[in-house]
Amino acid sequence: MGSRRVGAGTVVGAMDTPPEPTDAPDPEVDPSADGAPRRPRSTARLVAISVCIALVGALLAGLVTSLVIGGDDDPGPAAGATDLDLGEPIDTAELLGVELLHVDGTPTSLGELLTDKPAVVNLWAQSCAPCVKEMPLLEAAAKANPDVDVIGVDTQDQLDRALVLAQRTGITYPWVQDPDGDFFYAARAAGMPTTLAVSPDGEVLAAKTGTFTSEAELQRWIDGYLG
Repeated sequence: MGSRRVGAGTVVGAMDTPPEPTDAPDPEVDPSADGAPRRPRSTARLVAISVCIALVGALLAGLVTSLVIGGDDDPGPAAGATDLDLGEPIDTAELLGVELLHVDGTPTSLGELLTDKPAVVNLWAQSCAPCVKEMPLLEAAAKANPDVDVIGVDTQDQLDRALVLAQRTGITYPWVQDPDGDFFYAARAAGMPTTLAVSPDGEVLAAKTGTFTSEAELQRWIDGYLG
């Protein structure tokens, strides 16, 4: 603990001679006509800073609220915050050429699966609970959009378990396996489920990681990128 040095014969807190009276105004009192006490400058600055912080907080809260509430009214592609910034473009040739497997074990690829229609390509796994929850929405989208192909890609999964899941969820759209995850990496996926909007020539127009929460949300996404 630090200590303050004091001269010999001096008592701390005492003074040898009383201070001389001064006519200088008290710094805490406003020398105005009415002589009313004035708020200290430091307190005034603190109040001003607090007001600024409160205003900034209110603005940020309003912005967050508008983003959350406004999502349902936006007619454009849904859930833009979860759409991936693809950054460096996906190598279309690589994506189309990655070897995939039909459920009977015969090889195929996205290039062979694509038709003259745009496609929704959904990467999933039977161990991914959000993927399982989303699959009925994709089935509904496949039936509601005959001009769009829906293709499932089961990534790094056990075939027997994947078959059981496909039967349990009732999906009828075609799905293939990505046994080593090569397609997952070629698609630059960040997690599962990941859904790609793909043009008939194989160009990835949009990518979303995370589940669609409703048929309406998925339909807006399809209309926004493939409509």
